[in-house]
Amino acid sequence: MSNDVILIEENEDKTILTIKLNRIDKKNALNYDLMVGLLNAIDKVERTNARVVIITGGNDFFSSGIDLKFLTGQERDPEGIIPDLRIPRNFRYFANTWIHAIFNKIEKMEKPVIAKINGYCFGMAFELALACDFRFCTESAIFHMLETKIGMNPDVGGTIRLTRLVGIQNAKDIILTGRKFDGNEAYRLGVVNRVAKDQTELESIIKMYTEELIGSAPLAVGLAKKLIDDCYGKDTAFGLELETLVSSQLLQTKDAVSGALARLQKVKPNWKWK
Repeated sequence: MSNDVILIEENEDKTILTIKLNRIDKKNALNYDLMVGLLNAIDKVERTNARVVIITGGNDFFSSGIDLKFLTGQERDPEGIIPDLRIPRNFRYFANTWIHAIFNKIEKMEKPVIAKINGYCFGMAFELALACDFRFCTESAIFHMLETKIGMNPDVGGTIRLTRLVGIQNAKDIILTGRKFDGNEAYRLGVVNRVAKDQTELESIIKMYTEELIGSAPLAVGLAKKLIDDCYGKDTAFGLELETLVSSQLLQTKDAVSGALARLQKVKPNWKWK
């Protein structure tokens, strides 16, 4: 499946789907067409039985961030959807109801989502990676939350998601300075889960993680993801109540029974999503 600016690729047994940003001539700058393509791709992937989703931009760069022509109203808009973003109320409405929805869909998907990052990952693209569950990059990757350098602030989850991920001190370091940093520092700051020396090692790390994720029960993985996200910042009593509620339902599934039996018999379970 593909369109002009998004490619969707699947592995042989259709357990892994890769969404590839493909606006190469513009260094994957996020414009209206690319974001619509991403939105449609997420909806398509969510309806499949794929176990893991990978979002990437290719071997040379992830994305240069938002297309400034889109931000300044010079973007082609054949459907008349984009308002004049220079008017504050228009900007707030469009961001809150349209742009945020795309990133929230990634976060709400019960399939685990991996951001595979090569080259530069700037601005809104950095925020896109933050909406994913896992981030893996090469040492040569360059991260840049650049909004303060153009008189803006991160507004697609950059402040809230980054602070939740790396803490207030590191979030202020990254956002307020707007400085660039490489893959090794991204790992030190807690932005990425793992950093690889090169593309070959990156592929190996992602293969290891996808195999582990696929080896776990899909219903349990999806609901555990929701529990982690929804319980973060809540009081312990709320979290414990929700955990037991979810587990009481999972115990009724065929996968829970087959998983326990497979463990006892020391064989791999055959997950049915039931």
